[in-house]
Amino acid sequence: MSILPKERQREKVHLLTKTHEAARHSHDIAVHTTSLELTPADFHLAAPGVFVCSPEFALIQSAQTLDEIEFLRIAFALCGTYRVGTNDAYPLTTPLKINQMLTRMTGLNGAKPARRLTPYILAGAASPRETQLVLHLCLPYRMGGYGIAYPQLNPRIDLPTHVQRLTGNSVLFPDLFWPDKHIAVEYDSDKWHTGSSRIANDARRRNIFVHLGITEICVTKREFNDLIAFDKTARILSRRLRHRVHPRSEEFDSRQMKLRKKLLAPLLPVQK
Repeated sequence: MSILPKERQREKVHLLTKTHEAARHSHDIAVHTTSLELTPADFHLAAPGVFVCSPEFALIQSAQTLDEIEFLRIAFALCGTYRVGTNDAYPLTTPLKINQMLTRMTGLNGAKPARRLTPYILAGAASPRETQLVLHLCLPYRMGGYGIAYPQLNPRIDLPTHVQRLTGNSVLFPDLFWPDKHIAVEYDSDKWHTGSSRIANDARRRNIFVHLGITEICVTKREFNDLIAFDKTARILSRRLRHRVHPRSEEFDSRQMKLRKKLLAPLLPVQK
C-alpha cells in the first residue's frame, strides 16, 4: 500500500541505500547510494511521502554554499526561540546535536566548513538582534568581532525571596549574561521588546539588576545601527569584562564594516 497521495502514486519512489548492489533502478524506483551512516532521526516526515533532512543535517550541508556569517545567523535561529515573523518558537536543534552529527558523518558535504564554525554557535537567542549582538561582540578579530568571551543567552535566574517581594517578579531572563562578571547586556528594540507596559517593565528589570548586584549595559537600536556609538558601548563592555580590545591587524576596521554589512543584510530574498 502506497503512502503517497493518490495523485502522486505514479511518481517515482526514491530510495537511499548504502550498497551499490542494491542500486537497481526501475521505471518507478530511483535508487541513490551513500556511504554516510544515516539513521531515521536524520530525516523528518514533512508530508505524506515527503521527507526532509533534520535541521542539523540541512545546516551542515548548507555550509558548502553559505557565507560564514549567513551560516552562523541561520544556526543561531535554529538553536534559538525565534523565527521569521515571530519571537515565540522552540529550538529546532542544539549546538550539541550539530556537533554530534559532524562527529558521526565526517564525509558529509559541508562538514569541513561547518566544523570550523560550530565553536561560534550559541543556543538561546530570542531575537535576530540578539544574534547580531553576540556575533558582533564575540566573533574573533579576523572575522570583524571584538573577541569578547561568549555570554549566556536568556538564562533563567530565579530571584531570591526578598527580591521577589520588592519587585513582584520571581524570575529574570537577561538577554546576554556573563555570570562570572555579573554583567548583563539588554537590547532595547522597537520591534521585539514592545508593549503597553514597556516603560514600567524596563524600570522593574533595572531594579532587579540593582538588587542582584548585576551591572546592566543597554544597547538601543540607534546605537547598534551607528558603528561609532556601538564601538564605544562594546569597548565599555570589554573593560567591564576585563577584556582588552587590541586587534593587531590594520584591516580590522574594514573587517568590522564587512561583518556589520553581513549581519544587517536580509537572510531571505527580498521581493521587489
